[in-house]
Amino acid sequence: MSEQEFFYLGTIVTNAIEDSAHEFVVDLDPICENMSNALFRRKILQLRDEAVVIVEQRIQELTAWGQSAQARMKTWIGSTDDRTRADLIQKLAALALVMKGLEPKNFIRPDPENERVLGCVPNSDTRGEVAHVCGPDTATHTIAITRNFCDLPETTAGTLSSMQLTIVHECTHFHDTFAALDYKNTYGPRLSLQLARDEPDRAIKNADNIAFYVLASDTFSSGLRL
Repeated sequence: MSEQEFFYLGTIVTNAIEDSAHEFVVDLDPICENMSNALFRRKILQLRDEAVVIVEQRIQELTAWGQSAQARMKTWIGSTDDRTRADLIQKLAALALVMKGLEPKNFIRPDPENERVLGCVPNSDTRGEVAHVCGPDTATHTIAITRNFCDLPETTAGTLSSMQLTIVHECTHFHDTFAALDYKNTYGPRLSLQLARDEPDRAIKNADNIAFYVLASDTFSSGLRL
């Protein structure tokens, strides 16, 4: 935990015993108002760890290439050809590697000046965002977290939108993973399924398609098929 995230208030005396004064610190501006930054970072790294396990499971499934793996790829990516499968395996491996390297310092509040330094034009209006990254930032893999992120459920159960899905989604944007886009603002499971059906060449490059491919449950995705 960075010392810059704490503010020194003073000392208190708990009793009359000599040398019993203690320093204390307070989290001034937590990323999520409903939890301390220490709790936030433990939680987000736990969700990251669990997502990495699933990413590696998807790689194993693609390698074994059973019927369920073919169905999942067809549903979210829109294709099951060998070339696309090989590309997906390679980029999922890169995604797992980047995600494993994330540390608490990778998750920050939105900072327009920092984004300029990383080589991106900052978004002047983040009211509808939950997170964003600068895709070319392969050196620091910084992920900016907005307050909206804090209102999401932790995992993809039910609605699919979640903190965990967001982490995977944002990491697919980095140029050393998928260099994914948000193609025509294709967010959410229904639009992603439609993109996979109508434009599979775009689906493999769309961040939500990849994130849902990794994390969506088989039962929920089958219920949404168009």
